[in-house]
Amino acid sequence: MTYWIIGGNGQTFGPVDLATIHRWVAERRVISTTPVGQSATGPWRDAALFPEFASAFGAEPMPDAAPAEAAHRAAPPTGPTPSFAAVPANWPPDMIAIPQLISGIFNIVAAVGWAFTCFGIILSIPLMILGVYELIAYSRARTADPAKYLEMSKTYAVLDICTILTLNFASPVCGIVILTQIPAARERLAAQR
Repeated sequence: MTYWIIGGNGQTFGPVDLATIHRWVAERRVISTTPVGQSATGPWRDAALFPEFASAFGAEPMPDAAPAEAAHRAAPPTGPTPSFAAVPANWPPDMIAIPQLISGIFNIVAAVGWAFTCFGIILSIPLMILGVYELIAYSRARTADPAKYLEMSKTYAVLDICTILTLNFASPVCGIVILTQIPAARERLAAQR
C-alpha cells in the first residue's frame, strides 16, 4: 500500500511505502498529527490514527476509524437546525463592525483609566463590561443571526453614546456611526435574502 503526506510546508509528498513512513517517523519528519492519505487527494487523517503507524508513535494501534467516519458523515444531523438564513458573505458591514471594535477597545481603555481614580468602581466596571461585550459581539458577528446582530449593535451603540458621561469621547462617535449605518445594513440584508 502507498501513502501520501502533507509536509509542514504544505507540500504533498508521495507515493511512499510503509517502510519510508516508518523511517520518516524515526527521523521526526512525520509526527503524530501529520496529515496522511492513501491517495494524493485524501481523505487526510492524522498519522497516529492509522493502525499501521500507531506503534511508531509509541501508542496502541487504534481501531480503524474509516467506517465510523463514513457512518458519521452519512448520518443526518441530530442537532437543531439554525432558524436563520445563511450569513451573507460580506457580513458584518465594515461601517458597523469596525466602529464596534474601536468602541470596545476604547471602553476597556477608559475603564482601566477610571480604575485608578476615586470613581474607579462606579465608572470602570460598566465601561469594562460594555467593552468586553462589544468585543465578543464583534468576534461572533460572522456566525450570529444577522438580524439579532443588528439589534445588539443598536443597543451597544446607544450605550456607547451614554459613555460621553465618563468623558470617553471616542465611543460616542462610534455609537453614532453605528446607529446611522444600521438602516442601510437592514436594507442590504433584506435585499440579499
